[in-house]
This record gives sequence, structure tokens and C-alpha cells, in this order.
Amino acid sequence: MEPLEPSILFTQRRNEPLADRSLEGNLEFAFLNTSSLTVAISQQFTHLFRDFDPTRTGGEPLPAGTGYTWGSGRIRFELDARKAFSYSATGSFGSYYNGTRLTTSTEIGYRFRPLGSIFVQAIYNSVKLPEPYSSTNFWLIGPRFDLTFTNSLFLTTFVQYNEQADNVNINARLQWRFAPVSDLFVVYTDNYFPADFTVKNRAIVVKLSYWLNL
Repeated sequence: MEPLEPSILFTQRRNEPLADRSLEGNLEFAFLNTSSLTVAISQQFTHLFRDFDPTRTGGEPLPAGTGYTWGSGRIRFELDARKAFSYSATGSFGSYYNGTRLTTSTEIGYRFRPLGSIFVQAIYNSVKLPEPYSSTNFWLIGPRFDLTFTNSLFLTTFVQYNEQADNVNINARLQWRFAPVSDLFVVYTDNYFPADFTVKNRAIVVKLSYWLNL
């Protein structure tokens, strides 16, 4: 069993009210087969300097100049990480600004060594705020593929459906390690409307990093 690990984070600008404060304590149980169970509680404070809609639905925003303190509890279980098949599940519930939020997350994966792995994650959020503010429920769903062609050539691909943003994102990253701690990355990304897969935008980015051993 791991010890309780409290963490404290706060932000305050000079001559202005406290902007953010985050308190968290967690207790982790680590089993001999490397499975783990984590229980956590947290408290968050946020001062709004601008109008803000926590649901991002375009509804009535919470007014600027107000502060909110909320707390939540979280529990997470992870299966034996040494096996080819892996599984994790997380659930959290608590207050959120002036309402409540429920979040559940599940990830299932399979490693086909030494070629790569595939993982599928599903996240559900339910945000409930009192009238006249908006409430919302939405999903984030997406698989991730990791392929190892050689000891120096790798491909990672993400696909994510975001119900809240009404968006499907495809992101592929090719990595070539041509020297120690030196890599060439080629990243391609696409964003689509999920109804008819009309392209919103797409981009390709090339990044080169080289380690100078002076």
C-alpha cells in the first residue's frame, strides 16, 4: 500500500483575489501482480475573471467576479500491466462550480509484442448545473495504435470522437530515431464533422530534434 500523498497548488496575483487553489489526497493499493487501486479526494477553488460557461454549450455563462469551491471523489482500478491484455476503469463524482459532475473512463488495450499495441478509451461526462445555466452529457471515444517497424522507426495513430465539440480527429505521428536522442517527427492531423465527414481542417507538421554532445 502506498502512503497518502497530499498535493497543494494555488495561484494568486499581486493585489488581486486568489485565482485558483487545488488540494488533493490519494491512497494507492499496489498488488503483487502489479494491479492497482487508487482512491482520491480533491477540492478545487476557481475565481472567474471573465464570464464562463462550464458546459461549453453556448448557454448562460457564470458571471465574472464570482468564486466557486467544489470537491469530488475518484476511484481508479488498473489491471496487471505485465499481461498482453490490459484494462483500467476510473469513476469520479462531486460538485462542479455551482452544480455537479459525473465522469467515467474505461480503457482496454492489447499488446502484440514486439510489433505494437492497440488501446480504446471511452470517457463519459455528465455536467448538471441549476437553471438558468445549461447542463450537458457527452462522450469522448477513441482508439490509439502504436506500431514498431524497427528499433528506430515508429508510428502512432490516434482517432477521437468528441461529442461535445461535434468533431472527429485523426492524428498520425511517424517517428524516426536516426541517432541517439535525435528524432525526425512527421505529424499529420485531420478534423471532420462526424455527420458527413466534411473536412474542417488538416495540417502536416515536421519537427527535427538533434542532440549535440559538446
